[in-house]
Amino acid sequence: MPTEPRRRVLHVFATFAAGGPQMRFARLAERLGDRFEHLVVAVDGVTDALALCDPARVRLLDVPRPRRGLPSPADLLRLHRTIASVRPDLLVTVNWGAIDWLLANRLRPLCPQLHVEEGFGPEERADRQLARRVWTRRLALGGPIRLVVVSRTLEHVARELWRVPADRLARVPNGIAVERYAAGQAKPAAGLRRGDREVVAISVGGLRTEKNPGRLLRLLSALPEALPIRLVFVGDGPERPRLEAAAAPFRDRVLLLGARRDVPALLAAADIFLLGSDTEQMPLAVLEAMAAGLPVVATAVGDVPEMVAAENRRFVLPARDEPGLAAALARLATEPELRRRIGEANRARVRAVYDEARMIEAWRVLLSGGWPPPAPGDGP
Repeated sequence: MPTEPRRRVLHVFATFAAGGPQMRFARLAERLGDRFEHLVVAVDGVTDALALCDPARVRLLDVPRPRRGLPSPADLLRLHRTIASVRPDLLVTVNWGAIDWLLANRLRPLCPQLHVEEGFGPEERADRQLARRVWTRRLALGGPIRLVVVSRTLEHVARELWRVPADRLARVPNGIAVERYAAGQAKPAAGLRRGDREVVAISVGGLRTEKNPGRLLRLLSALPEALPIRLVFVGDGPERPRLEAAAAPFRDRVLLLGARRDVPALLAAADIFLLGSDTEQMPLAVLEAMAAGLPVVATAVGDVPEMVAAENRRFVLPARDEPGLAAALARLATEPELRRRIGEANRARVRAVYDEARMIEAWRVLLSGGWPPPAPGDGP
């Protein structure tokens, strides 16, 4: 019996740094198996996330980095020729930084394509869109282009601001392998806690401007030093030198671990999860913390207020309310029974709504050329 040919998918990422979208892609490539061949372009040349991928299923397509500014006709022609040489069955462009590739294929289509929006860099937020980008997205996402977003926030922006019709717009929420983080599955990492009474507050994510890691230091500084809280950062990025300098006065109350592969174990050793971002959509790190049974103190960005369990929502506050965020951290640090109850509610919610099986099936449909994907499990 003849075997079905592998379906070739060309994925163009604005960056292939090891962030949430790239981690999700690596997991999808693994779970979807040998039916797909994945070719990856990193527009900015950063390819750290390749280390997360199976080389038998994911291959880097090395192309010249584009010049800055709007693409010229010659730039679009070069990209068009590259797509033609690859002969993909599907083109998937991810975020604003890949929009040139979408335009190159849109002007003279070579294959079907999807565009994916995961979120914004420091120059944009859902409530602060750059006019030039709004108009470019309206042009690029017109016609037959189908748009996939991860959050309700982006779904609203796409409909109201970018004017994408409902029949060409789909929301596919992130999901995680809940069992990797479940109680008893991840052996807690050693070395995070200095004493039995100490409470470990952990943040997991890239140290970038839009993540605002300095905000978490300000929360810690607003609390009495006698309150036994240790703040642990997991992740790396361009803001690390600045963060290290700002953290120096805290001495060993603040620990910067850099990028780690043992996140389930680190979460299992913590008591509270912190998110201080200025902009997010549907951060995987919050889902991971919920699966690990942690309460979450977070800025009210993207879908975070709806992601966490109802019991946790009072600890998700506007980014400008740093006194409120500090008070939330202090309360959870001093009430272990409250932490336990909220953590259990978060774990139950992520298991019921955000297990990765639903997300993987949606992407199997999309990468196979189907539309629309199955409806999200967290409602319309």
